[in-house]
Amino acid sequence: MLTSRTVAYLNVDSAVAGHGFYASATPQLDELLKEASKQVQNPDNGTQSLYDLWMSSNSSPLIGRLGGGSSDYSAFVQHIGIPSVDMAIGSDYPVYHSLYDDFIWMEKFGDPLFQRHVAAASMWGLVALRLSDEEILPFNYSNYATELENGALGISERVQGMPVSLSPLHKSIKEFRKAVAKVDSELKALQTWKIWSPWRNNPLKVRDINDRLMMTERAFTDREGLSGRPWYKHLIYAPSLHNDYGAEVYPGIGDAIERVKKTNTSESLQSIQHEIYRVSRVINQAALVLSGGLT
Repeated sequence: MLTSRTVAYLNVDSAVAGHGFYASATPQLDELLKEASKQVQNPDNGTQSLYDLWMSSNSSPLIGRLGGGSSDYSAFVQHIGIPSVDMAIGSDYPVYHSLYDDFIWMEKFGDPLFQRHVAAASMWGLVALRLSDEEILPFNYSNYATELENGALGISERVQGMPVSLSPLHKSIKEFRKAVAKVDSELKALQTWKIWSPWRNNPLKVRDINDRLMMTERAFTDREGLSGRPWYKHLIYAPSLHNDYGAEVYPGIGDAIERVKKTNTSESLQSIQHEIYRVSRVINQAALVLSGGLT
């Protein structure tokens, strides 16, 4: 049921932890989060939006990626491949899991007027409303393509001097970029009345594009999971092998690179190439899903 019908998972571990706004997400939700935050009032300054607070309280990147193997969202995104987001007002919760982590502390110090809680609830509600009510899912995969490209650059630096080829990875990312361009052109066409009208009269076409937008994230998963960590099925994002709270791009490739550092053998070098092929395969798979090549 989760695999076939879940549109997205909205996670809030701690709704209010202090000042500022922070969010992490799978990249197709980036623009939705930015747009929603512009409609919510800054709880600490009534003349500004939550987006303004967000911009002032963050260094780049504005939106983080989901790591945290111990968080509730892990099963959704890293095991099943469901688009997910984690958000909170504030990031450093000083009494987290202590004896002072109670309603009294929040009422006296954390959020005396509970305006920050209102902002957190409003943000969550707006995102949920758009995901559930809009006829076409508000997913934007352009950011995802950019993240894949940036991740490939990072891997290129790490394997410099090693006898491995990143050509399959680069080719698959190009195919994904083409799929993004295709679906973007379809979505733009839907905004014009001449094209939109027949789509509205044909729910199967609307269902088709929504299924593609929703299932693309699933395509980044692999049944076998990461080598040595089979529970993690997502080959694009997972916790770092050495930091359970940090997200790593192409974790399987990263794990293989770390193994080479410990045992520099021909077998360990081959494992890097093998992981590159595996990642390339799921990216090509995602490109096919997004472009409609599998329907």
